[in-house]
Amino acid sequence: MMKSNLKSYLWKLLVSLLLLLFLLRFVNQRELAELLKNIRWPFLIGYFALNFIDRLMMTYKWKILLEAKEIPCSWKKLIVVYFKGTFWGNLFPTSLGGDAVRAYELSKNTNTGIDVVSSIIMERFLGFLSSAVMAIMVIPLLVFFVPHFPRTLLWLLLTFLSAGVLFLVLLMRGGESPVFKKWLAKLPWADKFSGITSSFMLYRNQPKALGRFFAWSFAEQLVPILTIYFLVLTLDLSLPFYYLIPIIPIAQFFARIPVSLSGFGIQEGLFITLFSFFGISATVAFSLGLASNIGNIFIGLPGAYFYLREPSASKSRPAPPKGL
Repeated sequence: MMKSNLKSYLWKLLVSLLLLLFLLRFVNQRELAELLKNIRWPFLIGYFALNFIDRLMMTYKWKILLEAKEIPCSWKKLIVVYFKGTFWGNLFPTSLGGDAVRAYELSKNTNTGIDVVSSIIMERFLGFLSSAVMAIMVIPLLVFFVPHFPRTLLWLLLTFLSAGVLFLVLLMRGGESPVFKKWLAKLPWADKFSGITSSFMLYRNQPKALGRFFAWSFAEQLVPILTIYFLVLTLDLSLPFYYLIPIIPIAQFFARIPVSLSGFGIQEGLFITLFSFFGISATVAFSLGLASNIGNIFIGLPGAYFYLREPSASKSRPAPPKGL
């Protein structure tokens, strides 16, 4: 399992490096150097402040799902756990990174492991669906500004959204299907998967909590538009805010697809492609995408601070959450 995780990590790292090297061919080095000279630091502080608010919103959304499972969790503890997860998630593969750390930190010394894991899966899944919905909603704006915009992107988004909704419905009802149970029994660690699946399906009894989570998740999709705009101001670019409204949700959605390391290479390529429809240079678009990805790494640094503050005895390598 560890070997498989390492191979996945190295593959994503390779994909990111190759994509970045390829995209650098379209970047004007002199233009890039000029952009770096014009950094306006007050706006950079605003950028990080908005990113911090974004993490607080993510933490609150997770708290909604945890409370639906009656898992005791203070606001302060969840903030610490979420930032730890963000920090480690920037360094390691997904299965060893942020989500695993969050599950371990919250469920250690308790028997809530299965419910915590199912809450993280639901968080990821509904976040994916809300991101797809937001991306689809802004497509008409992009078509309005760019009449020749390729409609293929809309069909891709609709396909992803339809598949996600169908999968969610089947999974939520899967416990009643003998075929599903038979298929689940063939998986490695079938008993653990069965427990997590059962916990996940019980969310169907919490429609209000799921509705609240989706509403907050949908609102949270707006924050990256503001954060990227503060990057625009930081680099002193003459790029109108309304350009970002249709572009950022689409780029954010496709950057979620786990084929590269933390979206590096994917987001920069999407920015170059999408901003080109508005006549924005590849250098400017690449700089925004790369700066955003680097900023996401820095926003996880409070997690390192929380980790270093812990007593040495509690810094052992995360074990599987109790209850699994």
